Amino acid sequence: MPRGDGDGSCLGGWLKNSFIDFPGTVATVLFFRGCNLRCPYCHNPDLVNGTAQQLPFEEVYTFCEKRKGRINGVVLSGGEPTLHKKALPVIVRRLREIGMKIKLDTNGLLPATIIETAPDYLAFDLKTDPSRYGELGWQGSDCRQNLERSLAIVKYMKNNAEVRITVARPFVGDTAIETFLPMLQGVKNVYLQPFRNSGNLLDPSFGAEGSVDRESIERFRERLLTVVDRCTVRGE
Repeated sequence: MPRGDGDGSCLGGWLKNSFIDFPGTVATVLFFRGCNLRCPYCHNPDLVNGTAQQLPFEEVYTFCEKRKGRINGVVLSGGEPTLHKKALPVIVRRLREIGMKIKLDTNGLLPATIIETAPDYLAFDLKTDPSRYGELGWQGSDCRQNLERSLAIVKYMKNNAEVRITVARPFVGDTAIETFLPMLQGVKNVYLQPFRNSGNLLDPSFGAEGSVDRESIERFRERLLTVVDRCTVRGE
């Protein structure tokens, strides 16, 4: 699994212009190679497996520098950006030097790196009940503690952060939602993302059985609204 060494070799994808990935900000989106989870429904298998072609950071830097004022932010996505403990601080520092705001997309399993990155906006993907992260490839013993530390950051950042939940069976259902309620108490923004088969999944056998009906998703939303300020179903 590639970790990167500060020269941008950790990068494996790039969306040059985005109006939707960084709230209130025109951004460019960088995709990092490698991940510490193996969610079967992931639609970026080349990034997760580390097989995506490397992208030189200098190319990204030059692009952002020339477009200052038109592009104001950079989204660090993946894969999992926080794996790259050497490269990530270098990339963030250089982007901030040219006035870019930073949004971080993360699974929240490495909260110390989130703190070090100090993003202007944080998007945290909560996958399932903490007791089930082993089914998604997590090999550590401190899953719940790490997730709760990251959620504390989300709560501290208030409206500059969000929690995203991909609604895919068997990982998210009524039992998982009930487990999430005390964890999410005090979070401002939650987004439910219904699983849709893009045809390019990490596990090609993960198909229609992962989909959740609209009635269930609405029930999940109503339950979450008992503890969070806003809960939106993406794609509506």
